[in-house]
Amino acid sequence: MVLLQGTGEIASSFDPLAASLADRFRCIATDARDTGASSRASVDYTVIDLARDAAAVIGALALGACHVIGFSLGGATAMELALLRPELVRSLVLLSTWGRSDGYMRAQMRNWQAIRQATLGDERAFLAALNPWMFSPVTLEDRERLRAIGAAWLEEPHQEPDAFLRQTVADGGHDVLDRLGGVEAPALVIVGEDDICTPPRLAMQLVHALPDARLVMIPDAGHCALYERPAEVHAAIGTFLDARA
Repeated sequence: MVLLQGTGEIASSFDPLAASLADRFRCIATDARDTGASSRASVDYTVIDLARDAAAVIGALALGACHVIGFSLGGATAMELALLRPELVRSLVLLSTWGRSDGYMRAQMRNWQAIRQATLGDERAFLAALNPWMFSPVTLEDRERLRAIGAAWLEEPHQEPDAFLRQTVADGGHDVLDRLGGVEAPALVIVGEDDICTPPRLAMQLVHALPDARLVMIPDAGHCALYERPAEVHAAIGTFLDARA
């Protein structure tokens, strides 16, 4: 199993999910370019470039066909990977992701870029400013859960601002929707009911475009359903994968 993370995240962001699946699967999470221990880019890149990176990792490790789980930008990467190298993708789990960056998504990325520029040198302020994009109203009222998620994120190595900005450029240029009919792998699409970053309407676009897909909506969860409602998300993924083991 290969796990592909979202914008600004590193491989260890998937540790709780990987732990929930480790008794059944070998779980491999990688730092995408511009994140964690991976090298930093010098120019902008696309989601297709990230898919090529993922294919290179799978090939280097001689993994063969994998279950691929992608969160947000990682989900976009997973879809491009399934089209670029279908023989490497056994199934797809698409978490809080989207198929085409429309005007709403591009405006959102410009907002994120402005937030990043306005909070240089202050990671706590940066993450706090993104909270309304990330979390549901229920989570934003749950101070203990919000504090725990924020503390975990602050413990991760901080991504350089220019690296974050390059990732948002990739986000804003993503467009795979009209090609999803060519995806051979079965897919599970998961979205938080209160996600305003990649809203349920975008998840439903994926379900309609993919030849073999089912949708799970997570109540009281926003874009970060994986962290807000981990038990529900882990259970949905486990059920889907167990049926394809």
